[in-house]
Amino acid sequence: MLKPSAQHIAELITEHRDELDRFIMRKLGSQDIAADILQDAFLRMTHQSGNECIENPRAFIFRIVANLVIDHKRRSVNRLPHEADEETLHAIPDNLASPEVCWESRQRLEILQQALSELPDKCRQAFYLNRVEGYTHAQIAQALNLSESMVAKHLLRAMKHCRGRVQN
Repeated sequence: MLKPSAQHIAELITEHRDELDRFIMRKLGSQDIAADILQDAFLRMTHQSGNECIENPRAFIFRIVANLVIDHKRRSVNRLPHEADEETLHAIPDNLASPEVCWESRQRLEILQQALSELPDKCRQAFYLNRVEGYTHAQIAQALNLSESMVAKHLLRAMKHCRGRVQN
């Protein structure tokens, strides 16, 4: 068989369309992509250079389609991380706080630091050991050489003072 004409190529693809569609669907799972690949296969076959003799046209078209499927997979793997539509981009949750929220948080932190600096040393140390280091009342009492009831009073005083300063 000589180089087939565009008409022969179209007839060849039409003749084996169902088989080609099933082959592409197994590999890629999309009817739209299958149609695109068959169109690309037609274009590739019509732009084949020279007057080569194609011994087995069915095998030839399947080889072209298989190569196009491989090309498509390579392109889609390289493209996935970089391409997203507008709706997808807006659906991604933004874990970053807005500038206003960051500013308010900094302001509250500064107020809290100021409030802690106003507390007596033992009271501030008890609060730090409890809230930051996770010490129990008994551990704080031992570390600061206080009674557990005094530790409870220091913690209560620190909480009230800080809450009052932050809320104002």
